[in-house]
Amino acid sequence: MKVPESELRQRVSSLQDSLQKEAIDGVLLVQRADTLYYSGTAQNIHLYIPRIGRPLVLAYRDIGRAQEETAWGVIPLTKISNIPPLIQGSLLPLPKVLGIEFDALPVGQYKRFRKFFPEVTFVDVSQLIRRQRAVKSEWELARLAECALIFPQVMAYAREILRPGLTEIELEGLLDQKARTLGHEGLVRTHAFGFEFYSGTIIAGPRAAVPGYLDGPIPGQGPSFAFPQGASRAVILEGEPIVADLITSINGYQMDQTRILALGRLSTKLLTAHKIALEIQERLRKALVPGKTAGEVYEEIVTWVKNNTPYEQNFMGFGQGRRGFVGHGVGLELDELPVIGRGAKDVLVPGMVVAIEPKFIFPGIGAVGNEDVVVVEGDEGAHCLTIAERDPIIV
Repeated sequence: MKVPESELRQRVSSLQDSLQKEAIDGVLLVQRADTLYYSGTAQNIHLYIPRIGRPLVLAYRDIGRAQEETAWGVIPLTKISNIPPLIQGSLLPLPKVLGIEFDALPVGQYKRFRKFFPEVTFVDVSQLIRRQRAVKSEWELARLAECALIFPQVMAYAREILRPGLTEIELEGLLDQKARTLGHEGLVRTHAFGFEFYSGTIIAGPRAAVPGYLDGPIPGQGPSFAFPQGASRAVILEGEPIVADLITSINGYQMDQTRILALGRLSTKLLTAHKIALEIQERLRKALVPGKTAGEVYEEIVTWVKNNTPYEQNFMGFGQGRRGFVGHGVGLELDELPVIGRGAKDVLVPGMVVAIEPKFIFPGIGAVGNEDVVVVEGDEGAHCLTIAERDPIIV
């Protein structure tokens, strides 16, 4: 499958409209998700998009594959110093104001850009691009819908193989293997600096309440001090809530989903908390309407939790480990806009895709909650793209 030329043209046209409004002459992009989004290829390229005119795909390697995958012309690039003459050689004027990705570009590369564009004023276009990518096209929504078909089959397989004696890492590996056989590509792209992740995780019992650096409510114990997040080597015990937080991807588009499993039983307290989490998730879905800000939705939800549940202190973590969000955008990256979090200013518009994940974490016991992916539509709330059953899977 290739990204349709009409899709790429629409993306570039929308960006160029923004460049004209902001008086930016062009953008020079290097971050993989951004270059893929506008060019259709994930080869090693620099992408120059002028305010008016066709983009230039400047490819280090592989030039042939890039040409097969993109709708734009591909030009060999051997060194960064060649970029200005390549722009001029394509009958485009050199930019006076050039947009680059301040949030992703290494300082060393920025210094080289400054050296080879000495008369240029550089401006940050990171948020402009992230906000455009937050709103998904019909083509992108179709890719996400394809991806959503994998997770229910993985959960059905989990029901078949879950047994006493399995460790968290063993169960995680078996589920990841199953997902790969169903089409999951395995790669998880993230945006934030230093964000290390893989295809999701299995965390059981008290280890789901272990605090950590990961910007999520359930960091996990992890396999070692060098990778202190996710699944550990501990054996899963009867009655422990098992958090299956898994990412699947097809054609680069990612879905982030969570379900709760257990061997034998779950306590009444955990079942009650899980039922409340499902009610919160439904309230979240209905609250995601165009025109609201992401921060308004967050405050609406945490206020409801405070006033209507006995578990306010356990919502999205506990103590110093509580996280100030209940959802995040997904797409080509796991951590896209909007973030449904405290103080978030992004205004919701139709087409935004959000993973909503209300969870309760209990020290010494574990965690329960679900995560599903929805798309903002209209006044009745968001539409759910994920299709897996939401009740706990108890074997």
